[in-house]
Amino acid sequence: MATILEIARARHIYNKYLRGLEPVEGLRETLSGPGPFTVFLPTDAAFDRLSDDEQASLYADRDKMAQVLKYHIVPEYYTVEDLLDHLFLKTLDGQRLRVSSDLSDTPLWEEETNFDDDGLNYISSEIVTSAVRESITINNAHVVEADLIADNGILHVIDKILVPPFTRL
Repeated sequence: MATILEIARARHIYNKYLRGLEPVEGLRETLSGPGPFTVFLPTDAAFDRLSDDEQASLYADRDKMAQVLKYHIVPEYYTVEDLLDHLFLKTLDGQRLRVSSDLSDTPLWEEETNFDDDGLNYISSEIVTSAVRESITINNAHVVEADLIADNGILHVIDKILVPPFTRL
């Protein structure tokens, strides 16, 4: 298997997050260490949602970049199933992330279902469970891909940048 950083590098859609790690002293080493860590990894598209000025400001300020990147890292191991049992997760720098679900906005099925002998079991175990997993948000960022397992932790891909409270980009 590979470390969190090796998995992120191999997938080539997290280049902006990885670029942000370069000037932050010790963070690459931390994520290459034994862990375990849960990393909520934003894609390059998530960084592109920021304005050019916000991106430039973030990359120009090493301390701000460190705050933002550490806010994506939880020093424990949480699968997507584990996330369902938590309201908050404490990040690497001690701040909290809010875990929630927007299940009420997620359609469970779009076509009529035949409720034969095991129909209820199918719905509860397959459709609902999948819908709940797909509805998980971390500070309103959707988990778009979950449970990328590494030697030193686990990654969950998210669609937005997590910005710590009282941090202005």
